[in-house]
Amino acid sequence: MSGFRFFLVRHGEAAPKDARGDSARPLTPAGRERFAALAARLAPRLSLRRIAASPLARARETAALLAGATGATVEDEPALGAGASAAAELLALGARLGAGAALVGHNPEIAEALSAAAGRQVEARPGSIGAIDVDGGAFRLAWLEAP
Repeated sequence: MSGFRFFLVRHGEAAPKDARGDSARPLTPAGRERFAALAARLAPRLSLRRIAASPLARARETAALLAGATGATVEDEPALGAGASAAAELLALGARLGAGAALVGHNPEIAEALSAAAGRQVEARPGSIGAIDVDGGAFRLAWLEAP
């Protein structure tokens, strides 16, 4: 498939720890607020139809905020869990999910995938949204926004 765009999203700012373990760490109130504002501002540019999210709480919360702003559906995707996939695998997953998909995951994987698409090192701060253009099997970072 060529000539389409998908999105890579790093979860918003998360609490440093949770007594229930890393997978339960929620977004901070400020992280929720900042990501919700970014998602609302970018919603008209996103044209999302589906959101695949890491099963970890902070990514699921981020995906829910993105879904609220765009009307897209959310599904859990284990390949987006922390440490589950390399950059090339995330880009391939985005290509498989197709136009209008967003992948919500974690660093360093999201930053590495964005960097691979950009052809240079890029920083993915908490809550970053990057647009990835796919054309003929090649990936290109079109833009990157952060709260």
